[in-house]
Order: sequence, then structure tokens, then C-alpha cells
Amino acid sequence: MSADAVKTTFSRAFLVVVTLGVLAVLTGLAYASPPDASWIPGIYDNADLDDVVVLVAAASGLVGPVDLAGLHVIPPPTATAALPPEKTPVSPCPAPLHAPAPPPA
Repeated sequence: MSADAVKTTFSRAFLVVVTLGVLAVLTGLAYASPPDASWIPGIYDNADLDDVVVLVAAASGLVGPVDLAGLHVIPPPTATAALPPEKTPVSPCPAPLHAPAPPPA
């Protein structure tokens, strides 16, 4: 093997190891939940929505099975709905008989 091939193989292996390490560390940090300091009133009073983080982390991304036998295809509409004709609004002032001439050049 040439030096370039060894270097490329080492680079790919290093990238895989670093990626797996980052994923392992971030997964552990996502599940870390430090306790509230209950002796400090106000900020750490057990109402800072850290329970929402626990609920999101514990939720699974799986969807239950769906019965596909009850589904049916809805055909597309063949015609659009007819709208009533629009009436032209009546203007209270009459239209001018002649348009003004353009300015002289």
C-alpha cells in the first residue's frame, strides 16, 4: 500500500472513532439531569421545566401499528365549483369623457 492509501485509511478510521465518541458523549449528556438546588428559592424551586426535558428524553419515536385496510383512495375532483358571477361596482362619479393630453415635450 502506498503512503496516501494508508493516510486515507487512517483518516477515515479516525473520523469514525471521533464521530462515535461524540455521539456517545452527547447521548450521556442528554440524559443527565442535575438535581434542583431546592435550598435556593426562586430560580431552583422545582418549577423550571426540567420535567419537560425528562418527558422528551423518555418519549419513544415509534408510532403504533395502523390498520391499512380501512384506508381508501379519494378521487380528485373532476370539476371546480362554479362561483357566482361578480358584479361590477357602481362608481358614484361618472367616467371622464376625454383623457387629458400628455405634456408637451
